[in-house]
Amino acid sequence: MCGISIIINLANQPVPPQHIQCMNNKVMHRGPDGEGYYFGRNFAMGHRRLSIIDLSEAGLQPMQSGDDWIIFNGMIYNYIELKEELLALGYTFRSQTDTEVLLLGCQHWGLEIFNKLNGMWAFAWYKAATNEMVLCRDRYGIKPLYFTSTNDLFAAGSEIKQFTCLPGFTSVLNKTTAVNFLIKGWLNYSEETFFEGVNELRGGHYMVYNLNTHQYVIHKWYNLPKAATPVTVKIEDAIHHIRTLFADSMRIRMRADVRVGSCLSGGVDSTAMVSYIHAHKLANTDFATVTSCYTKAECDEQVYSDEVSRITGFHGYKVFPNLDNLFDKGELDAMVYNQDQPFNSASHYSEFQVFKTAHTNKLTVMLDGQGADEYLCGYNEFFGTHIRQLVHAGKITEALRNLRSKAAHQGSSVFSVIQAIYKSDYYYPLISYGKRLLGKSNFYWLNPSWGKLADKYQNDFKRINIRDLSLQQMIYSSLPMQLHSEDRNSMMFAIESRLPFLDHRLVEFIISLPATYKIKQGFSKYVLREAIVEMPDIIKKRTNKIGFAAPDETWLRENEQRVRKELKHAIEDNDIFSEGLLERFVRFINGKLGYESIYFRAIALNRFIKVFNMQCKKAPH
Repeated sequence: MCGISIIINLANQPVPPQHIQCMNNKVMHRGPDGEGYYFGRNFAMGHRRLSIIDLSEAGLQPMQSGDDWIIFNGMIYNYIELKEELLALGYTFRSQTDTEVLLLGCQHWGLEIFNKLNGMWAFAWYKAATNEMVLCRDRYGIKPLYFTSTNDLFAAGSEIKQFTCLPGFTSVLNKTTAVNFLIKGWLNYSEETFFEGVNELRGGHYMVYNLNTHQYVIHKWYNLPKAATPVTVKIEDAIHHIRTLFADSMRIRMRADVRVGSCLSGGVDSTAMVSYIHAHKLANTDFATVTSCYTKAECDEQVYSDEVSRITGFHGYKVFPNLDNLFDKGELDAMVYNQDQPFNSASHYSEFQVFKTAHTNKLTVMLDGQGADEYLCGYNEFFGTHIRQLVHAGKITEALRNLRSKAAHQGSSVFSVIQAIYKSDYYYPLISYGKRLLGKSNFYWLNPSWGKLADKYQNDFKRINIRDLSLQQMIYSSLPMQLHSEDRNSMMFAIESRLPFLDHRLVEFIISLPATYKIKQGFSKYVLREAIVEMPDIIKKRTNKIGFAAPDETWLRENEQRVRKELKHAIEDNDIFSEGLLERFVRFINGKLGYESIYFRAIALNRFIKVFNMQCKKAPH
């Protein structure tokens, strides 16, 4: 896991060393084990290395083969299998790294190599024969890559803060991105970022930059909907195949020459990984887990993670995040700087503390369960969508059966479950729509020009069925946001985070399955629960999901004066918020309104703007 830097001079002049060195230094945390540079006629490549495979100097980058060069951030999990193919074709190797396999593979297979790779990556390959730079990102965008142009330069890198090194670069707030974040909590939903003029190369895409003409073209090389064509298969056969795919995903993701551990929430996904590792002896005795804990029961899963630790015998580290430190110790500012964007709840802080604890205990590779919720229907909206889908298909009996099971798992009534679905899917959207029809803005807590912009952008993604909802969350909403946070929180502490549930073979197969295989008997993730026989029953039968939760509402109430001060600063410091923001918060404190995350978002956005000394122009009318 590493950091990469690229600068191309549009006037075909040499790139000054101090510029690429500055970009590299901005991501030193991503690669504390080494650095390297390559200077071409009108471009420069920089690399910061985190040593995971082959810790020797043979793994230093930029790496050369013939006249070609590569800089690579990520891990190719099937590098051993690809290396065997290349050896049979007559290639020789100087290292044991996956980077060299990637470079020689690029030279042999060209762009076709993308489909042969199983892993996470963002890399830049200089093709000397055509004088082109190929930039590529993995299928789901696990590893980041951004690009921008300023004056006579084109630049790309692992983190946006690297561009502050470039002459002429100015941090200007992207108002559309900011508004969608404030009103809906959307993050990383498109190629646009919070920085105007800075774009993200999306997951499953690659760019070919012509160093002669300085023209570039972006292509989509991976199409998840096409790769996950619906299949007809018996549920028993589906469960068996999932077990096989999961086993291989875990096997290749345990390849490392450093200490490996895992996040452990006590939920289905992380327990599946840790239980499987223990049962199949994939790790030695120095394997360990890290769990985020809170004294508030609604945010705490210790009873479950403790049981997993007891059964497996793996050492479990615990961290108790203190939300006071977000303000008292400057960790909020550190996090928004590290993230290159604000974040919408303190759950990101829980994740931050987990990786901080892993680093303290010398865990250099950490497994995590990101991705499973999005295609195995782990979030609440999937259940409501499924019930609606069943009703529309005339399968009333099956819908009622699921409702009864769900109610039984929760210890509530069928009416309560239906009421929750109704409020989420119909009542609240209708209230919002009614206000718009009456000409009333839902966003009086924003200044008028920003409120109008918010009204313009408040349409949500459509939920048609389970498959479409999964694809939407995988490509546009939930997963890109989770992956961004995961990458930044892990790499801030020089930790490589690996995500077994995002093995593309597993993702594609499960998305292709009928919805009734994923939501059954009131349980989400049904086929996974059945496939991982190593999982303890206490976890397998869980229905409540917590994850990296944090007691945001409780903390806001207990720190009313501190939050008031922060919100007042947000109102005074820029043109975004009106006094209505503070008025709304007072109504929340007085019990007249329920909790909303807009208060946390407002504070985080204001801190983000300050940290990057960002220009915040007035929103257009």
